[in-house]
Amino acid sequence: MLNRKFLTQNRSNHILPLFLRVHFLRIFFFLVLSFSLAIVSKGQDEPERKGPRVGSSIIDDTTRQVYGPQTSKYYYEQDDFFNRPQLYTIDTIITNVHRMNSYVRANNNLYQDLGNTGTAIHPIFFKPPDLIGASSGFNTYDLYWDTESVKYFDTKSPYTNLKIILGGRGKSITRIAFSRNINPQWNLGFTYRVLLIDKQIQRQGKGDRHVKGGYLDFHTAYQTKDSSYRLFINYRHNKHEVDEYGGVQLDGTYDYKDFFSKDAIPWLTEASSYEKRNNLHLHHRYEIVKALQIYHTLDSYQQGNGFKDDLSKSPESYYDNIEVDSTLTDDYAKFKSFRNEVGIKGNLLKLFYNGYYAIRNYDMNYKYIAEDTLFTKAKGVENYIGGRISMKLDSVFELTGWGEIMQNGNYRIDAQLKSKWLEASLKQMQYAPSFLQQAYRGSHDVWDNDFNDVNITQLNGYLHYTTKKLDISPGVTFSTLTNYVFFKRGYYGQNQRVLPIQSSGTQVMAAPELKFFIRFLKDMSFSTQTIYTAVLKNDDYAIQVPELFVNGQLAYQKMWFKNNLDMQVGVDVHWQSSYTANGYDITTQQYFVQQSYYTTAFPIIDVFFNGRIKKARLFVKYNNLLQLFTQQGYMPTPGYPGYRNTLDFGVDWSFYD
Repeated sequence: MLNRKFLTQNRSNHILPLFLRVHFLRIFFFLVLSFSLAIVSKGQDEPERKGPRVGSSIIDDTTRQVYGPQTSKYYYEQDDFFNRPQLYTIDTIITNVHRMNSYVRANNNLYQDLGNTGTAIHPIFFKPPDLIGASSGFNTYDLYWDTESVKYFDTKSPYTNLKIILGGRGKSITRIAFSRNINPQWNLGFTYRVLLIDKQIQRQGKGDRHVKGGYLDFHTAYQTKDSSYRLFINYRHNKHEVDEYGGVQLDGTYDYKDFFSKDAIPWLTEASSYEKRNNLHLHHRYEIVKALQIYHTLDSYQQGNGFKDDLSKSPESYYDNIEVDSTLTDDYAKFKSFRNEVGIKGNLLKLFYNGYYAIRNYDMNYKYIAEDTLFTKAKGVENYIGGRISMKLDSVFELTGWGEIMQNGNYRIDAQLKSKWLEASLKQMQYAPSFLQQAYRGSHDVWDNDFNDVNITQLNGYLHYTTKKLDISPGVTFSTLTNYVFFKRGYYGQNQRVLPIQSSGTQVMAAPELKFFIRFLKDMSFSTQTIYTAVLKNDDYAIQVPELFVNGQLAYQKMWFKNNLDMQVGVDVHWQSSYTANGYDITTQQYFVQQSYYTTAFPIIDVFFNGRIKKARLFVKYNNLLQLFTQQGYMPTPGYPGYRNTLDFGVDWSFYD
């Protein structure tokens, strides 16, 4: 029951020719230049004269450049935390570099989105949350925030990396990273990412944006000469804006292919969602003796989410309820948290140990919920006690564990085992439902719940058999959920159709999986990932997943032009069985369970070419090839046509001076 006391007031068959007419020269010269560099690179690699060049500080006595991937390495804070400092070499491998054009493809198609790069994204299979305490509940843009961990560098010269991806229908993705050492103990750097994605539905021309996203982080690391003291600091900021069109509007009798018509009409024309996130992170530690270190970690986090629409330009039938304003939608929510963690850690022979205490302050504010209402849980303090262990025996065996408990009884147990032949993990936790699930008031929605904490157990295991030409990894994931909270579409005796509910029962899932790779005919390879999911118990129909999920790739990879051009060419295929995929509620930015629409089992076929020439990696990729011939595609989310058949290309170029 609601408690309002606390409330205040393109035509598909012409896509390829059109794209080639517009972009043919750009692509042609790009490829010609690339292959030309490859052909002549041998002559450039062999010096014409011997002895040092006057005035040059970056060459040795053979005139070869000494700066490269081996002199600009990076490391992660987590490795230092576990007292296993490790330097990683800059990635120059071309295998699957073409997948960086899509967040869904880069994550092995394990997510559903709204059919275009940068839109709201959600895991297809259940994924345990990262927090056991308070959270905002606005998580559909998490992947764009956490797409990569902050890297700290140790460079002998300034290092710059540039990634540019351009595609048909106005797609542009840019990433710039820079780092340099001030001195051997101190490094500075930044990463900058931009998403500029045009609409696929009713695009009015170049620059008619569907998604605009900008991410920036600054990071620095310092250590004393004897490494007894180390400091890590990073500041991250992300702004994400999405033009919400509500899916394709179809009236009366229609065919499936009408969703992909050039005349497809969006439900909404003025709606938009936006999000801003900031996080300041500091971690430093001091080594008293080899077996004992003290450390402190601080995180100051802010997240703001909003949704806007002009209701005078939206169909009356689209929104099921009016709660605040019948003419203008302008919802906003802000979540803040501040966490301090202090602890000890060290190594006793092969065993790493850690114990800590953490205090976390949180604050949630909704625009249409007053400060002096009964919504008293909007602010609070959480206390945590926890610890971690890790044992690693060379490269053969590694065991890690993490336990944490809060003052209210919420807890987590996380254990992992890794070896050459076996990989297994266990997650057991009790966590708090999000603020959005507990209480909300916006222009179109209102609820006030008192949900219990959620309990989950997830066990995962793989066996590995590996030879020079064959990799086989059978495995299984077993999950149980109790008191699970989720959004669901239904009839609740009121105007609202999508509400958060808490399951009165249990959900049990078993998902056998097989990963397979084989190399044949010397340079050919074939790989697959197949997941079969059996939902053994599903009270309240809370879990909706495809029964069968398949990824596959056939590729040819070889070095050409006397090893100056590394290339991979092939085809990716993804297919999943028909199921009632989660729908999307744009007013609250939430995916919800629905049982009225089945997505079609449609194979997604991508053809690609990857190459590496000296310090540059490049790719050319044609997406969703089958739509070129069938004039219809796939639908990851009900009402939202998937990514259309387009040609993308990109380059990843590193500079070391």
